[in-house]
Amino acid sequence: MQVLDKLGERMNVDACAEILNRVDGPKQSARRRTTKYVFTVKIVEGEDLKACDPNGYSDPYVVLCDEYQKRLHRTRVINRNLNPRWDEAFDITVDGPLNLIATIWDHDMIGDHDFVGRTSLKLDPVHFGDYLPREFWLDLDTQGRVLIRASMEGERDDIQFHFAKAFRHLKRTERDMVRAVTSKLSMHINLLLSRESLRGLLSKGITASMANLWKKRQSHAPSITPQEVEEALRPLFTYFDENFAIMKQTLTDATMMAVMTRLWKEVLLAIENLLVPPLSDKPSLQKPLTQAELDVTYRWLELLYDFFNAKDHESGEVLGIPADILKSPKWHELVSLNFFYFDTSENLIRTSERMAAANAQRAQQQAQQAQQQAHNHHTSNSINRLSTPSSSNMLGVPSLGGSSGIGNVPFGSLGTIRRGKSIMMNRNLGTMRKAKEEKRKEAQADPSDDMILRILRMRPEAANYLKERQRQKERMTASRAAAMILRQSVSQGLAGGGPAFGGALYGRNSLPSR
Repeated sequence: MQVLDKLGERMNVDACAEILNRVDGPKQSARRRTTKYVFTVKIVEGEDLKACDPNGYSDPYVVLCDEYQKRLHRTRVINRNLNPRWDEAFDITVDGPLNLIATIWDHDMIGDHDFVGRTSLKLDPVHFGDYLPREFWLDLDTQGRVLIRASMEGERDDIQFHFAKAFRHLKRTERDMVRAVTSKLSMHINLLLSRESLRGLLSKGITASMANLWKKRQSHAPSITPQEVEEALRPLFTYFDENFAIMKQTLTDATMMAVMTRLWKEVLLAIENLLVPPLSDKPSLQKPLTQAELDVTYRWLELLYDFFNAKDHESGEVLGIPADILKSPKWHELVSLNFFYFDTSENLIRTSERMAAANAQRAQQQAQQAQQQAHNHHTSNSINRLSTPSSSNMLGVPSLGGSSGIGNVPFGSLGTIRRGKSIMMNRNLGTMRKAKEEKRKEAQADPSDDMILRILRMRPEAANYLKERQRQKERMTASRAAAMILRQSVSQGLAGGGPAFGGALYGRNSLPSR
């Protein structure tokens, strides 16, 4: 990417394109109009999916259909995974806009398969006219999200297009490489940050205590020393150091930071799995940690935080990941979880109900604001019709179940890359950073009802409450979906938007069986 960037500067691509356009003129008359468009759609991966099996996992696969329920593709099943990676692609030929419906199911050997979640993506040739591939993180209508990559075949005879296409390809390859590297390392993380490691560490303390009893020594000292707790992580720190030393020889600083940041995310997920089972409406077989196990787990979290936030001993300069990135919403959730872990089920249920009421009130206020914005947008369009489609209409029905809403799409710009003086600086990184920071602060300010529910999954007496909360969530999801369709209908109204397909998207058809 750096070499390509320097090449673009040496060639002065923008000036070349301007001269060619001035000499040759726009070639609109030479463009052929086509009635068929070929899209390549790749289902890359899922993240934080709903657990449907008693073991705390799902066996997810994706079914892709159009708005008329015609099946287009089905992925393979990934067993025992809430963060599956499918990496499957297929081609589809369309003659106009297509609403792509992605439904994730949990595969069961016997009986109907369980519904995991659903989302949608609008493939409109108008919005892919630059022929550049795009990635879409789409929120599911239950929980979690799925990454879909889409591109339309075709090329422009344009020097800027070819540079932008090359840069996008390299950037996408970099993201794939980061995922591949961290997936290899995450296996070691999950092995060492496990309940087996906890029990093995604490069993040493029990053995030492028994030895003291046989020697008739009375001691009130803790059975596990801080040095032993830290020493249990030594293999993981050594493993990281050796791999980081190798990667430092070849990766740029930015890519190195991307790898470490994604690894930190894997560490937080491993700690989270130690503490609580995944979110589900069913009771879990996982038992809560003891007080001693909980203390060790949070000490591990502190040690890992210090490791990733490594500083120069003399200057104090941060050599690892900055604190504002390490203290992500997931980190805040884990820290706050310590205050609720051993609370009574009655208190947890009251806390959950209070949080649910606050979240419902906030969602209602956001819905009212969105309706007002949609009304203002509709009024404005009636007065002065815009020729360029807004970004809020680019996905068809927007992704559900998340906080992104219609206009806040959680990925980069959907438009054509507009080259500035440098290919690598063509994105408005300041705006993207500011949006991420605001989203992070918002997530930190909100109480985590999901974490309370995950604790309650380990309490058999809370089974009925979990079922009732699941019904409440389904009603709220249906209400949000209806409101979004209404807002889209209002915003597209006179502009001749796509067909309404709420029934096809949200209607529960018969579940696929074995």
